[in-house]
Amino acid sequence: MHRRDLLISLASATAALAVTRTALAQGTPAGAMPTGAYLNMATKGGLFLENTARDANGKTNNPALRKFTRAEIIEQVNLANKIDAYTGRIGPDGGAAPGPGGLVGGLVAAPLAVAGGVAGATAGVVGGVLGVPGGRMTSDEQKAAMLSQLTSLQPGPQYDATFVNASLMGHQEALQIHGAYAESGEDPGLRRIARSSLPLIRQHIAALSRMQAMMGPVQG
Repeated sequence: MHRRDLLISLASATAALAVTRTALAQGTPAGAMPTGAYLNMATKGGLFLENTARDANGKTNNPALRKFTRAEIIEQVNLANKIDAYTGRIGPDGGAAPGPGGLVGGLVAAPLAVAGGVAGATAGVVGGVLGVPGGRMTSDEQKAAMLSQLTSLQPGPQYDATFVNASLMGHQEALQIHGAYAESGEDPGLRRIARSSLPLIRQHIAALSRMQAMMGPVQG
């Protein structure tokens, strides 16, 4: 199993235990953004940006967009590797060794039943911790639908504009997620990683906004 796929399932299933362990170990103040929810949202958001960029890189005929998507793929892979290296190493057999934060090791060892009451943890974090007006995250189903729409479109101006819109949305969500954790996340090391991602996210938002203005609205 891919390391990020494992992080998604474990982080969403055991967010409550991750919150408790990290808070006890580090004296995290109440109201900090839960690490499990952050890993869940950041991983899913990163995969959306990476997968849409890979599709666009193989289909667009726009040289500027091809250059952007190549940089986007590199950005997402590098960020995922940083998070993986910090939280733990997943071996070929699926086992995990705790990284400096000890987070993945704790998640792997945790019984899934512990998180029975946190099915809505991610939604609560978005509404309560991020606190961004109109800043609700798109659902997994919405992300899947946008990716499916992109993969079904033929190359051309319509495709390029659709990709730019989807990627801009994904980057705006990424800015909220990583920005919130950088500000109030439970784990100091992950806060530094989240903070380090913000300048490039902002650069990409600016670049996508310029492209969107040049391309105009998506037709149909």
